[in-house]
Amino acid sequence: MEELQPIIIDLNRKDKNEINEEALSKMGSDFSILMRILFGSAPAVPVTVRGTPGQIASFSSALGREKRYMDSYVKHGLSDPKTLNSKHALARAVEKFERATGLRWPFR
Repeated sequence: MEELQPIIIDLNRKDKNEINEEALSKMGSDFSILMRILFGSAPAVPVTVRGTPGQIASFSSALGREKRYMDSYVKHGLSDPKTLNSKHALARAVEKFERATGLRWPFR
């Protein structure tokens, strides 16, 4: 059986000048795996998030808002007011994440 590799997300990559196409692709892939774990369609793996407390808080908030938006979309549909409110809350959380890290949110 193949051993699952832990996920390490470093939110300080921009400050370390480690942003390149390969790093962004890997980060996007890791974010995708995290979302599948949150929705129960992928097995849980150890996850480490590195960054300042503000970066980690903004990442956690945006990831949680992303999940809430997807849950609302599935439950209520795209045009329901609850889904639209969730979408706006997600946009605010993503804006804070991007401001805190200098990275683009990968689920746009």
